[in-house]
Amino acid sequence: MEDLNERLVSLKEGLEGTIDAKIEQSVEKNMGSDYKNQLKGEVNEEILKHGKIVEDLNSRIDSLELEKQKSLDNAPPKNFSANLKEALAESPSFKSFMNGDSAKATLSLKAIMTTAANASGDTVPADRLNGFYFDPTRTTRVRDLLTTISTDSNTIRYIQETSYTNGAAARVEASAYGESEFKLDPVDAPVRSIGSQLTMTKEMFNDVPALSGYISTRIPAKVMNVEDNQLLFGAGTGANLQGLMTAGGGAAFDESSSAAFYQFFGAAASAYTNEFDVLIAAKNQAQIAEYLPTAVMVNPTDYNKMFLNKDANANYVVFVNGVLTILGTPIYPSTAVTADKFIIGDFGAGATLAMREDMEISFSEQHSDNFVKDLVTVKATERIALPIHNPNAFVHGVFSTAIASMNA
Repeated sequence: MEDLNERLVSLKEGLEGTIDAKIEQSVEKNMGSDYKNQLKGEVNEEILKHGKIVEDLNSRIDSLELEKQKSLDNAPPKNFSANLKEALAESPSFKSFMNGDSAKATLSLKAIMTTAANASGDTVPADRLNGFYFDPTRTTRVRDLLTTISTDSNTIRYIQETSYTNGAAARVEASAYGESEFKLDPVDAPVRSIGSQLTMTKEMFNDVPALSGYISTRIPAKVMNVEDNQLLFGAGTGANLQGLMTAGGGAAFDESSSAAFYQFFGAAASAYTNEFDVLIAAKNQAQIAEYLPTAVMVNPTDYNKMFLNKDANANYVVFVNGVLTILGTPIYPSTAVTADKFIIGDFGAGATLAMREDMEISFSEQHSDNFVKDLVTVKATERIALPIHNPNAFVHGVFSTAIASMNA
């Protein structure tokens, strides 16, 4: 670069010298207009010739600057040590200190510290993993065990037998048959709405890869968690569904003194009463009501505790190759069920999940002041009803209190 600059200076001085010499000839000879025109032509020719040389040199200079910039762009980032070394070499204060001309040196590290996040090693740019990472969603849901139908109404009405007196009997000839009585009542299961929403900037929604897909997956999963809670524990009042494990839903585990397994285990066996015993008693309760349970749902903690149960000789009592069943009925672990609680039942015969509006995901810029603020609102909603037409098909309870009732 310095050689090119020197050459440009030399060309400039040469051109100026040529023009001055031609002017001196014109003055000395005092020539006429013809010679002046000739002189003017020679000067213009020299200017054009030197102009082409200058243009070529400028082009070479631009090319060199571009190559230098590319080299800088592609250069690996300097670490803190390299930046510090460079700053020390260029610091007049430090040079003066090293030469003994000054008793101190001051060096600003602000610019250096912003060039590297790690002062002890190289600044390595982070590799980015594609996608979004979050804990898995629930694998077993209540709806998976229920019969599902669609509806166009906001209420599901069904006729439920609330009492029955069986007068059927063997009849003596010429006598009257026994009279039976039963009561049928209409019951309504209202459709309820479950949903959630969130708002984000339009820039984030458009600029972050796969964000829309992540949201479209994640929000419905959270809504379905609430659905599980409503199907099991809904209070049946206000905006809540009637749940299977609350009053008015399925049958509670019988812990009364008239229960078939009340104080079934003597004092000597009480220490070994466990969750399996409770589920067998609960299954029996459903079977007495003429139902054949199709599934059991328990919390994962209770599910895994059942694998750890041991007999008096410290031997495990479960040998089922990792799949728990209770007399042929599969047991499903699910976080939808609260720890220490359980539900067993004939899910297909006991209740029906009615879908007024299946899960719907919508995106809008029109909510509130979204339009003027470039915001997007994402909403996930569903409308469902749960008619529990055969509540005795389900038996639910609490393991700890059920075990206590079964021990003497």
